[in-house]
Amino acid sequence: MLKLQDVQAFYGKSHVLHGVSLEVDGGQVVGLLGRNGVGKSTTLKAIMGLVAVQSGSITFAGKDLHRQKAYRIPRLGLGYVPEDRRIFPRLTVLDNLRTGFDRQGASAARTEQLLEQAYASFPRLKERQRQLAGTLSGGEQQMLAIARAMMLDPQIILLDEPTEGLMPRLVGQIREIIDVLRQANVSILLVEQNVPMTLAVSDRVYLMERGAIRHESAASELSVDDDVIHKYLGV
Repeated sequence: MLKLQDVQAFYGKSHVLHGVSLEVDGGQVVGLLGRNGVGKSTTLKAIMGLVAVQSGSITFAGKDLHRQKAYRIPRLGLGYVPEDRRIFPRLTVLDNLRTGFDRQGASAARTEQLLEQAYASFPRLKERQRQLAGTLSGGEQQMLAIARAMMLDPQIILLDEPTEGLMPRLVGQIREIIDVLRQANVSILLVEQNVPMTLAVSDRVYLMERGAIRHESAASELSVDDDVIHKYLGV
């Protein structure tokens, strides 16, 4: 479904991605693990057209994303939850969710169904649907960011550090939502530093260091105590 092949990307003169190659198949959860600053978030931004790719290819469902304008990419079926959430603080919870309503081919019935699914996944958001998003707690804002991506009815969601700063109870809830999305055949590319959670929910994992993929394997073949985890993540 999603394939990166030898992707090279820069911030100005700084070479950030050094030939990144990875794949996410339909219905899979794929984890991308690594220390801070190794290029994980940049990889997601490159997929979404937010970072210029100098060479290599990024394809999604057979379409070349490299040449697409950033605003067109979500319309192809990609949802993105950035690390800083990027909710609209002065809009209500419901209005934040509505930003995903108006898109080509979305019927009113399907939109209502997606909204009910989002509220079923995050009941707290339904309770606070008329509340300004900027007044929500950090955990609630993370729920809103994920629910807003769900409103796009995506084939794949890119999640950037969804558990960062959350209490253990909320981390468990994020894990449950990932399971719900998997059951709905939504693929997920999960950037995380929470190694136990990532190994538990993922089908495959990639380990990243200095802008390059250093290791790939089935998640079931790894444990937190493995030497390769210690080598690239220091845990």
